[in-house]
Amino acid sequence: MSSEGRRALAIWGVLAVPFVLLALFLRTRQNLTLGFAGAYWFAPVVLVIVGVLPAPWADRRD
Repeated sequence: MSSEGRRALAIWGVLAVPFVLLALFLRTRQNLTLGFAGAYWFAPVVLVIVGVLPAPWADRRD
């Protein structure tokens, strides 16, 4: 795996792991809503569209 691929994996790991932990916590309290998920992922999705963050589905094999 290239360093660019490892960088993308690290970025998305840092975004996904806290989301999963928060979602599990909110799920146990019956407070997990679509609004929470939308608010959490809004900025990363916009940054991928703009090109600041690497897309996790992009082919990075060079």
